[in-house]
Amino acid sequence: MKKPRKAYKPKYVAKNPMATFFGGMSNQHADELRILNIKNHGALAAIAQGNGTRDDWDAVVHAINVGNILCERGIGNEYRQDMLAARDALESCGKRIVKTDRVILTGDELKALNIGIAAHDEQLENVRYIDIDRADDEVSRRVRHHINTTDVRKTI
Repeated sequence: MKKPRKAYKPKYVAKNPMATFFGGMSNQHADELRILNIKNHGALAAIAQGNGTRDDWDAVVHAINVGNILCERGIGNEYRQDMLAARDALESCGKRIVKTDRVILTGDELKALNIGIAAHDEQLENVRYIDIDRADDEVSRRVRHHINTTDVRKTI
């Protein structure tokens, strides 16, 4: 008999399968939730302080887009209007970025984004990790195929 070529690596065994696969982000995936919140709030804080970069703006756009996809899928659908208002604020800010090459928010836009990110945080607390992963994949697919997307360079 031939010797196996690969070393044996045991598969992951879930101690609590119901919580692991069907639980929300607040229990089993608390570390991922914390990292995601740090990224989202850090980017928004940098933009609010006037130190925001294009990467910060992209991070906030991605968070709001994932929030919109989650609303479409019935997760936190009560936040739909907040997400749309945040999306519109980001579109206005994006137009300004193209013109001035600076990330600048007005007071109303900052208020809409704060509400949108707070709503997204509520969604993240009450959703499974796999739902976030699927929403992230859907955002990437829509951007790649130009489905329901807005190019701020073309709208100026």
